[in-house]
Amino acid sequence: MQNGQEGRPAYRRDIDGLRALAVAAIVIHHAFPAVLPGGFVGVDLFFVISGFLITRILAGARDEGRFSWGGFYLRRARRIVPAYVLVTLVTVALAAWIEMPRLLAQTGAAAAASGLFLANVLAGQSPGYFAPSLQQNPLLHLWSLGVEEQFYLVWPALIALLSLGALRRARAGLALALLAASLVLAQAMVAGGGGVAAFFHLPTRAWEFLAGGILALGLVRPPGDSRAANLAAGCGLLAIAWSLVALNQASPFPGLGAVPACLGAALLVWSGQDATPGAAALLRAAPVVALGRVSYSLYLWHWPLLVLAADVAQQPLTIVQRLGVVALSLGLAVLTWRFVEQPLRRGPVDRPWRRLGGVLPLLLAPIVAGAALFLGHGLPQRLSPDARALADLEETDVNPARKACFEGADKASPDQCRFGAAPGVAPGPGGDQVLVWGDSHADAVTPGVVAWARARGWSVREVARGGCPPLTGVRVRVFGRLDRGCEAWAARTLDQIAADRRLTLVVLAARWPLYRDAPPFYDVNSPRVAVDAAARPGVRPELSAVLGATLDAIARRRPDLRVVVIGPVPELTLAPPECLAQQRQLGGRPDVCARVPAGPPLARAIPAEAAIRAAVEDRPGVVAVFPTDTLCRDDGCAGVIDGRPVYFDDDHLSASGARRLVPPWLDDGWRRLSAPLGAPTGRR
Repeated sequence: MQNGQEGRPAYRRDIDGLRALAVAAIVIHHAFPAVLPGGFVGVDLFFVISGFLITRILAGARDEGRFSWGGFYLRRARRIVPAYVLVTLVTVALAAWIEMPRLLAQTGAAAAASGLFLANVLAGQSPGYFAPSLQQNPLLHLWSLGVEEQFYLVWPALIALLSLGALRRARAGLALALLAASLVLAQAMVAGGGGVAAFFHLPTRAWEFLAGGILALGLVRPPGDSRAANLAAGCGLLAIAWSLVALNQASPFPGLGAVPACLGAALLVWSGQDATPGAAALLRAAPVVALGRVSYSLYLWHWPLLVLAADVAQQPLTIVQRLGVVALSLGLAVLTWRFVEQPLRRGPVDRPWRRLGGVLPLLLAPIVAGAALFLGHGLPQRLSPDARALADLEETDVNPARKACFEGADKASPDQCRFGAAPGVAPGPGGDQVLVWGDSHADAVTPGVVAWARARGWSVREVARGGCPPLTGVRVRVFGRLDRGCEAWAARTLDQIAADRRLTLVVLAARWPLYRDAPPFYDVNSPRVAVDAAARPGVRPELSAVLGATLDAIARRRPDLRVVVIGPVPELTLAPPECLAQQRQLGGRPDVCARVPAGPPLARAIPAEAAIRAAVEDRPGVVAVFPTDTLCRDDGCAGVIDGRPVYFDDDHLSASGARRLVPPWLDDGWRRLSAPLGAPTGRR
């Protein structure tokens, strides 16, 4: 805000202090999430501040008859656009140097959406703010600017309407009614499973702006004395502090969960209107005010630098590294404030629409740059031949039948997904000896199963469908809404098992932790899925129970059939091919891609392994093998063996990896299945 010249509201140091509190909460949360798990509410504080300041400008100008649409938007554009475009373009340039094609294409989409102030709409298509795929987006934080700019488009028109005639006397009350409606909508969506949309979109965030707006409209009179102001400020600080430490990424948000932070911000804004409260004196301290003045630029810089630094490191940043990134962000924020924000926000406001036409075209730069990256699929041609070959492994080192048998599973004919006993030899007409059943992880292990079966002169059939585990009696929904049709798919597969009398072995493989929502939920390709009992919608069954029921269903149809359950493949914290490609491109160390700390993968795998053990225990004709026994040793999980990635992303085995790893697993399982009754099997 500027000073009180030309009828504009007077500058308030405490509001810059509140901005400092907001940006500090966000930066600390992003750099050190364990310190302030609820630091994301700093955005909510900004929304309250913005609602108060913008409403004060709009209402004052309307009441004094001096409002100018062009002047309003010219000031907003000068305030926001220059630094916004600068940081976005620098981020895109750094990403083009650092990121591999898949991530760079996503960054391009985010840049183009950000140039249109639609970053929140793009993010709203994701599993959520804390989804790992979004956490790798260096422009994710611009979602809040999208919401704010959309508010700037809608609210001036509503203020104009509410300032007409008799409505003006009820203006504050009507704004309060809009606040209540927005809050009710937000809470209803959060409670009804629509938390992602509620988080990212204006209708469910509008109440936070209005929490500040109703103060500017005079719904509540300013505090009459310092005691009331001090009490309000103290309560406001406590409410914000509670939100910072009590909320986390699992908290229902932003409905009622956002009320304490927004109420706290509103109390601080209200307490500082006509008094100088001791409880909020810290907000007026010179260093705090200085931080508040550069808060916009600091917000813009900190997130891209943290994300891209972690991408370069291909492992969690150390405390020293994170402190260094924060310090760099602060230094860049000061420079941006001094040489971009301050010089460009000033200037004459006559002929505002013409002058606005000189500012808004700056937004074309991130739109064009982002579209080029997205439509160019991340510009793989910029990579060296060696780096590009590694980056392409996600497309080249996969099951050769993936497109027909997995991506086109619903349309595939039976013969397309049958693999002969020897290369180039079609399977016999009597059926197949091995059936691989599961989801994308089953498709990934199929090349290894085929290699193992061909050594025995057996043929293999693949039955794999994305997001459908080899489980009966369950309904799988993605992102809480989309039914994958897994129940009917499982029923058809059981019919095929019963009909194929030549069948000897069924191999069950899946991304088992996904179907029990096991933490930590860090993987970049993880969708949010919900598994319900088909007979009891809304009730999530235990994995051990539904796997046991599936094995019972197989045994009823084919008592002679043998089953090997391949347990969870360790889910890494990086994608080895992309990591190797990046290290090759940047001249880094490839050894950082070879192994990851075993803690996160095992924390995710072990509960699923326990469920599988419980389901197969003492069950004749069924054994389980566990990839973690091979891949996770000495406190690390391998993603590269003998210099070759055994994954094509961060959780699926590559075709070459499957051919190397799966045959020994099946050898072990088949040996135990073939042991005489009562003989030790070495079951793990």
